[in-house]
Order: sequence, then C-alpha cells, then structure tokens
Amino acid sequence: MKSASKLSLLALPFIVLATLSLLYFGALAPEAAASIFKTSIVGNAFVDSKLNYQFVTLVIAVLVLALTYFLTPKNAKRFYQLGDISAPSEPVKWLGIKPSDTWKTVGINFAVIVSLITGIFIYLNVIRGQSIANEHVRYLPFVLVLAVMNSFTEESITRLSLATALYGLVPVSVIHIGSALLFGIPHYFGVPGGILGALMAGFLGWLLSKSIVETRGMFWAWLIHFLQDVIIFFGLFLLAL
Repeated sequence: MKSASKLSLLALPFIVLATLSLLYFGALAPEAAASIFKTSIVGNAFVDSKLNYQFVTLVIAVLVLALTYFLTPKNAKRFYQLGDISAPSEPVKWLGIKPSDTWKTVGINFAVIVSLITGIFIYLNVIRGQSIANEHVRYLPFVLVLAVMNSFTEESITRLSLATALYGLVPVSVIHIGSALLFGIPHYFGVPGGILGALMAGFLGWLLSKSIVETRGMFWAWLIHFLQDVIIFFGLFLLAL
C-alpha cells in the first residue's frame, strides 16, 4: 500500500469538527440551523427544521470533501466514486463473511439484516402506537429527500473523507475503527440513541468504512445508510406529525 502525503492528516481536525457540527446542529442546538436560513421551506415547523439541518450540514460536508481532495487528490480519485459494487470482500469469520464473498453478496445481506434490526428497534422504541394525521401525509415524500441528504452528508464526513485522508498512512483497521468512533459516539444523542444506539451506529460505521475501502467507493455505504435513514425518518415523522 503506497503511502499518502502526510499533508492529508491536516484534514483530520476538520473532519472531527464537522462531525461535532452534526451533533451541535442536530441534538445540542437544533434551532441554530433554522436561524441561518430564517425562512419557511414547506410550511411545517418539523419538516422545515429537518431540511434546514440538512442544508447546513450538506454545505459542511462538501467543504470537508473539498479540503480532503485538495490535500490528497490521489486518494480522492480512488474513493470519490460509487466504486466496484462486486469487489471482493475481506473475510470476517465472526460475521460469516467468507473469502469467496463479494460485496454484492455482503452488501445485499447486510442491507437486509441491518434494515430489519433498525426497523424492529424503531418500531418498538419510537413508532409503536403512533399514527400520522391525514393532512400531514403529504409530507411523507420528504422522508426520502431527508434520507438521501443525511446519508450522503454523514457518509462524506465520518467515512469517505476519513478513508481518503488516512488511506496509505495507517492500517485500514485503524480507518475502520476511527469511523466507528466518529459515527457511534454522536449517535448516543441521536436516533436510535443511548448506549445501544451508539453501539449499533459504531458497528455500522465500521462495516460501511470497510465497504468504502474494499470497493473503492461509497455505493454500498450510501445505500445501506440511506435505507436506515428512511426507516428512522419515517419513525420520526410518525412521532412528530
């Protein structure tokens, strides 16, 4: 594995700050994102707040990606793409990933398994017994919009930029662990939250980081993350509307 320029390490504090910004605008000061735009987008306070958060954090994600690209363009060209969705997967015995498996198999399997786990968790802890008023059904398509934006933003900050900055400088296992920590710790304050939520997010961060490095792209990471966000945002919409 060829060594990347150590200049790429300069991206690390910005990646950490960007991750903290997700926590700040999302859980600690959700009104801060709305204060930046100060406009109503769709006329519903809950949906507007979620969209404002996504617009602000998307800008942050793009800036982090641009900085990382500037510092390590060779790695950016390696990872800033969808990648080979059928690339070989490094075996992981305790997960049942065999040496002969490809990411087409692994990706599909974990997309289904993780989505089922997330769905059960959200149903039992968030939406059981909840319903949505008829006049608010028209806002449900925004679940998909928010899921696309949020999954891209979080993948860009906590995985894609991290892999790009560190690949060739440290063992890939360190990249995966770093992504697990970046993704898991803030989710203690998110949905799913608490220790269990942080552990679930940490595992997902590790797995999706593995997919980015091994496929040289973010297709599986983005898709699997998107599916989880569809489930989570749907639950939040049922709870809030």
